[in-house]
Amino acid sequence: MKKIVAIIIFACAVAVCNESKAQNLGSNYKTAIGAKGYFGDGSIGGINIKHFMQNNTALEGGVYFRSNFVLLEGMYEWHGNIEGARGLHWYTGPGAWLGFVTKGESDVLFALKGTIGLDYKFTGAPIDIAFDVNPTFSLTPDTNFDFYAGIAFRFAL
Repeated sequence: MKKIVAIIIFACAVAVCNESKAQNLGSNYKTAIGAKGYFGDGSIGGINIKHFMQNNTALEGGVYFRSNFVLLEGMYEWHGNIEGARGLHWYTGPGAWLGFVTKGESDVLFALKGTIGLDYKFTGAPIDIAFDVNPTFSLTPDTNFDFYAGIAFRFAL
């Protein structure tokens, strides 16, 4: 499991390095990488990356860690501008979680999720922050419905 996580992190780093030409100091960005945490039914945090495919659509993914647990996340997001607030965007979209217990039990978590949030890219600095709310429907190992709040701090490339 540790090798898989290391390979995923390495692949993300190589992809980001290939895309980066210079720091992004404008109010928009193409790719950002950093840290994200979720708070709700237990806290979890880790490495997060967001990449815009077009001006209004992005893929966001992450690898998150908690004691004896690793979680992989993937989301597709639609973004829109907020008039009069340069650098501030709303976003929404679907996604999924796939989690693994790393010691003891051998449970696998699979959940479908949605997200709605705000993303702010500071003009004049390569810093992006985001806050979102995520309704999450877990399918395995138990079926339940939760809400999570997420906060991300990323470096825009």
